Amino acid sequence: MSYHRPIRVFTEIKNAKSNHFNLKEVYNQLEPEVQEQDMMNFNVKDRHINVTGVGDITLQPDRFAISVKYKAVKDTLQDAKNSVTRRLDYIVQTLKNSALKEDDYRIFQYTNHADSMVHIDCEVEAHFTDFNKCQNVSNLLAEKLGPAISVSLPRCYHAKGSMDKVRKQAGMLAIHNARQKAGEMARVIHLAVGHAVKIEEQGTTEMYGGGDKEDNFDLSPGIQQRIIDATVHITSKVTVCFELKSSKSNKRQNLPN
Repeated sequence: MSYHRPIRVFTEIKNAKSNHFNLKEVYNQLEPEVQEQDMMNFNVKDRHINVTGVGDITLQPDRFAISVKYKAVKDTLQDAKNSVTRRLDYIVQTLKNSALKEDDYRIFQYTNHADSMVHIDCEVEAHFTDFNKCQNVSNLLAEKLGPAISVSLPRCYHAKGSMDKVRKQAGMLAIHNARQKAGEMARVIHLAVGHAVKIEEQGTTEMYGGGDKEDNFDLSPGIQQRIIDATVHITSKVTVCFELKSSKSNKRQNLPN
């Protein structure tokens, strides 16, 4: 005996707290009149999206220090002092003419007697905020005072507080990039990104130089290499949880059918 068995079709709409949500599938499964009513009551305030953002910042050295050395060897202490003073006065005046303040340089002197002669070692350490000015002063002193003095190549480093500032900037950039990524993903499902609910810092890495130091090992690096070696690359990685909200431009006629 033949009989007719009715076919029942069941559809399932995932709970609003699920992390996987497809607006098109939901509305395709609903009856037209249910779609219209549900659109009026639809609430996405419990929807969240978790994304990872990365912020990269490169910071070159912003401080440069040179060391100017002179050694006087004379028969008497007074002659040695006079010799050091003449050159020291010229060095200090040159630094002042380059807008360096007293806090920007230090003077060291050491007196010793050897073989009935007086030896006075003098060293001036000067710190600059501008590399070109540092280079010009070094060349000027070497030209004017000649081989009697020695001027070191600049030591490149970062000012106190510069690194902390850039670390914070890298973190802020990572959050900004995370929000941009979340916004692009939300637009695919016709939603918008709301407030950040939770932010987790995954880590910060700092790398100096332009690569593997073993491959670029140099006992006496030049000026350009010194700048490269003192350049730091800071990377910050964060995970941010954002709220999802209805897009203002997402009207019913624009919903997928």
